Amino acid sequence: MNLMRLTSNLLFIFCIIISLVSCNAGLEPNNSHSPIGKTYLSGTITYKGGKDNWKFAKDSIVSIRVVAFKHYPDSSGILNDILSGNAFFTTESLPFFVDSSSYSIEIAALRVELLYIGVAQQYGADLTKQQRVIGLYTLSGDNTKPSSITVEKDKINRADIFVDFENLPPQPF
Repeated sequence: MNLMRLTSNLLFIFCIIISLVSCNAGLEPNNSHSPIGKTYLSGTITYKGGKDNWKFAKDSIVSIRVVAFKHYPDSSGILNDILSGNAFFTTESLPFFVDSSSYSIEIAALRVELLYIGVAQQYGADLTKQQRVIGLYTLSGDNTKPSSITVEKDKINRADIFVDFENLPPQPF
């Protein structure tokens, strides 16, 4: 009986050790397995006050996207920036009326410095004129001062963004 109990306990301990050794970073993005020549910028968008604090009617939101620029955007060249590879964006709209959401942007360059990363709300059909920035990546917490990030292959490239509908960042376009 004691031999059976000892064997059972050793098997249990062995299973726990194997489980612990096989665990790595949990749910963290693992960019080391990304396809050759590609890397990703990922993060979480957190909305102040959660889903109950959204200030827009459902029919006034066409899409929510994260857009990252190699330089500070202006009204003269947003579309040109996207077409020339100077801007990157989430290909699909992020969910509306949520507490938070995750995003990931594929970046074909192996290394790129992004100077401006924002969450943009499109509120009409005109992509160039009916957008507003509702959140900005900033390490200081001051949404008037965007932070830059150098995105590199085989690294975790993370830019979390906080959205406060009562205190929107300055509009670059």
